[in-house]
Amino acid sequence: MNNSTLDIDIIDFLDLINDTLSIGFVNRWRHKYSEKFIKHFQLKILDSLNKQKPIKIEMLFNYLTKKCKYSPEQVTNFFNTIDIEIYRPFIYGTLKKTSF
Repeated sequence: MNNSTLDIDIIDFLDLINDTLSIGFVNRWRHKYSEKFIKHFQLKILDSLNKQKPIKIEMLFNYLTKKCKYSPEQVTNFFNTIDIEIYRPFIYGTLKKTSF
């Protein structure tokens, strides 16, 4: 991987995170998911960034279902809707079927 490709990857990642933490992201999805739910997701992303640590998708799923009390179906649907895979490697791992 050359520096040019790395620079593009870094810029793309920063754009993705900037968009994810924006009010535009909330506005884009608030008709399908509650604003509170989306803000919980944003908060966990921001927390992970502040700690400078990637986050396991299972930890994110458990946070939203167990701590925030959202249904596993809603969380799974949200992950599919926003295409959680585009956040790799920042959000990594796979959801086990036993998680929900």
